[in-house]
Amino acid sequence: MVPQNPDSGHTPALRGQRLHIPDLRPAFAAWKQGVNPLYGRVRLAVDARLEGLIPDARVLAKVKAADIALFAAGWFPDAPYHILETAAFYCVWLFLWDDAIDGAGAGAEAEAEGLLAEEYCRQSVAFVEYHLGIVGRREADASEPPAPTAVCASFAEVGGRVAGYAGPEDRGVLGQHLREYMEACVTEHRWRLSGRVPSVEEFYSWRLRTSSVDVMLDLSRILNGLSLPVEILESKELADMGLKVNKLLILINEVFSLKKELKDGAFGNLIPITMRSLGVDLDDAVQKITQDIYDCITDFDHNAARLQERAARENGHEAADRLNKLIEAYQAIAATVLNFSVQSPRYGLLKDRQEDGSFVVLL
Repeated sequence: MVPQNPDSGHTPALRGQRLHIPDLRPAFAAWKQGVNPLYGRVRLAVDARLEGLIPDARVLAKVKAADIALFAAGWFPDAPYHILETAAFYCVWLFLWDDAIDGAGAGAEAEAEGLLAEEYCRQSVAFVEYHLGIVGRREADASEPPAPTAVCASFAEVGGRVAGYAGPEDRGVLGQHLREYMEACVTEHRWRLSGRVPSVEEFYSWRLRTSSVDVMLDLSRILNGLSLPVEILESKELADMGLKVNKLLILINEVFSLKKELKDGAFGNLIPITMRSLGVDLDDAVQKITQDIYDCITDFDHNAARLQERAARENGHEAADRLNKLIEAYQAIAATVLNFSVQSPRYGLLKDRQEDGSFVVLL
């Protein structure tokens, strides 16, 4: 069983308090966002896929209500249907894959449970890499590795589609980022089993990978067909922009998921971690995270402007135009995280929304 942590920081004191979430939409007003007009069609495809993956009717209804298709439609607001559907099917895999880790060996001793999670990860990595065509496929006697679950097996179609858009180098990078995501999920799981409360630095050491944002950044470029000069792709500005998108996803998610995580007994939300680290109350912790969100947006915009200016000067207007589309694709990731968090019933906050767009949530 998961040990109960006797030192869970501020978490017990949060129950009964009111979480005030400001309206964050104005912060993203200048960023690319929207909902793909093909959303209704892809939602039907996502629901059909979920029906083939989730046998429990109650769980199926809950996952359908979360509306994974809405997330994908915000991530790729202008894409044609085949691209949107590919992104949506990846989101299905992403939203469901780590559920098996959380349930791996439930009731077993912590070490045994951790080993089961590691084996699930190892099998999943082998399956994912095979279907991206980055290992084994060129060997005459290569055979498909077994998929540990039906959800993992669903990556076969996703991987095959993505491989059709990406060359060997891009598939290798994508495969590495997927491996890092899966391995980080195991790291997070072991932290949960330990019962220890992480520091802010320890939290980010795995959360920047369990977010899967590096994968989303890769897919944003690959599926949108954006070919750019290597000096742009390897620039420190673009790397920092990707990091800021990653942090934005995390910061937004931590605020909107706090009530759900407290209900589920989760151990590592950034808000109580920040309270514990800085010795502040709930309102001050939310204010700190809100300021971090605004700072990430400012830094992103600054780096984007610098990179656009240099691309136009050194690489020409066509490269600058493609860079602008990539910048918008990056922006769409963060914007859809916010819009999905506000609109989806996933976090159970719809009833707590105020007329001014803020949320007041009883924890």
